[in-house]
Amino acid sequence: MWDNELPKCAVLGAGTMGAQIAASLALGGAQVTLWARREASLAPALERIGEAVDFLIGQELATAQDKADVLGRVTTTGDLEDAVKDAGFIIEAAAEDVGVKQDLLKRAEAASPGDAVTSSTTSSISATDIQSGLARPARFCVAHYAQPAQLVAVVEVVPGKDTHDDVTEAVTTLLARTGKTPVTCPDVPGFLWVRIQTAVLRELASLVGQGLATPEACDTILKKGYASRLPAMGAFEHADLAGLDLMNSDALKAVWADLSNVTDPAETPLGQLFAQGHTGMRSGQGFYDWTQRDPEAFKAQRDEEIVRRVKIVAGGEVVLNSKDGA
Repeated sequence: MWDNELPKCAVLGAGTMGAQIAASLALGGAQVTLWARREASLAPALERIGEAVDFLIGQELATAQDKADVLGRVTTTGDLEDAVKDAGFIIEAAAEDVGVKQDLLKRAEAASPGDAVTSSTTSSISATDIQSGLARPARFCVAHYAQPAQLVAVVEVVPGKDTHDDVTEAVTTLLARTGKTPVTCPDVPGFLWVRIQTAVLRELASLVGQGLATPEACDTILKKGYASRLPAMGAFEHADLAGLDLMNSDALKAVWADLSNVTDPAETPLGQLFAQGHTGMRSGQGFYDWTQRDPEAFKAQRDEEIVRRVKIVAGGEVVLNSKDGA
């Protein structure tokens, strides 16, 4: 679709996610225009992009020249028409509200080339629902980046029912050429990433709510136990390894039967904490007391651990992004 060249990209929204997506695309060699509704948001967004590359430099995954190249590929504007006027790929990173997303993308459609591909980094809003309010629904496809977008390799590609196959293919190709691992996912609530994440959280929240486990115990099992083998073995590979006879045994049937099937998070400690005015890290209190833990240090440690695993998987030869077509 783009003649083996990276298209000009427009990222709509200069918050945390928008800045990270702009950084990821620019690291991969794309020219990016970052738009913000409030121009005052643009300078801090550029600072976050620079800080993201500085982190990579500190991890020996980028150089000072890479930073100069990335910042040279990113331009900013508060004018939506200017942001999308020559863009081939437009992705919004606005609030998780279907009306907000549709309004922003419709405005982008009206000002962009007729063959531009529009996208959203929504984590769970239906691609079909979003495209239903667009002028060119066939040219829309979700590309769900996960935080931190410049580090996490996987991006979910979710076509809606009206998305043309060539658009899905173009988005997949763009992501791969900018260093990502695109995975086509079904247009179901939560796609695959959030669906798996929510299933795990629902079960563990149920156990915590029953007083059978602590948040600390659950997180330790996940981080130090279950997650330690996930890079080498997925759920279905494990089922085959363990044996489908074991997966159908009375012992495992008892586990399946005992799993939580609550349909409303309000019925778990998540809802109870929220009802008390706690929103987690942002308010300083959730399952953990974030007035006693440093949120920024926690996020830095998270990023360092992601990089450590990237290096392990890559066998020490790490290339976060491909710069073909730069």
